[in-house]
Amino acid sequence: MLKCRLQHLFSVRLLLLHSIASLALLCLLIWPSAAMARDRVKEVVLDDGSTVKVFLFVPENSGDGPWPLCVLMSGGSGNEYVARAQFWLGRELSEHGWMIAVPVSPNNEPFTGTNGLKIPKVISSLQQESDILPGKALLVGVSTGGSSALELAAQNPDQYQGVVAVPGMIKDTSIIGEMGGLPVYLRIGEDDVFRWDDRMPALVAALEAGNAKVDARVIKGGKHIFRLDWNELEPWLNSLHNPMPADENQ
Repeated sequence: MLKCRLQHLFSVRLLLLHSIASLALLCLLIWPSAAMARDRVKEVVLDDGSTVKVFLFVPENSGDGPWPLCVLMSGGSGNEYVARAQFWLGRELSEHGWMIAVPVSPNNEPFTGTNGLKIPKVISSLQQESDILPGKALLVGVSTGGSSALELAAQNPDQYQGVVAVPGMIKDTSIIGEMGGLPVYLRIGEDDVFRWDDRMPALVAALEAGNAKVDARVIKGGKHIFRLDWNELEPWLNSLHNPMPADENQ
């Protein structure tokens, strides 16, 4: 009798533990899906018939939209593997009220030169979406992505709201012309493996000569890739959402 009762209690306990474990697993599966339910993938068809795959990250805690667009440029070859490796930054940026677009290079080449000409067309297509605001987009990039962002902005500064290059570099600064007061947030590590920190003063000088509003700093002890300081970046981003009146900028 006692043995049967113990076996019954043991069976009930196992069933309860199994139910709890199953519920916990279900919550783990459902929660991320619910949190990212509105994230999506869009295939942008260009004029030449080619397509650019774009991952979109929707703000979860910034109202119902529409939101301003931020294009996160991938480093390296810009392929999907590299793009996915930067999703962490895309999600962090989306938490600050931006619709984040991460384009994937269709030919495994960075979005520079002629390949970079695809980005304005991608932006124009994305801004047809009902939850994305029209107007100027923000460019953000890390490493090669930061360089792509800077180059794109130098080519057409009037199309962009600002640039965040953390880090980024323009090798040929002669491409920098009139920047029309474009805000540029530039951070480069003190121990950058490519010695971009040594070339940073020349880049900043060229940007400022073109009337860009440059916020540049060398990160002490920073390598090529470093942790972002949101205490610095967030106020800068907020200033783009709420620009100062024209008479206060003078």
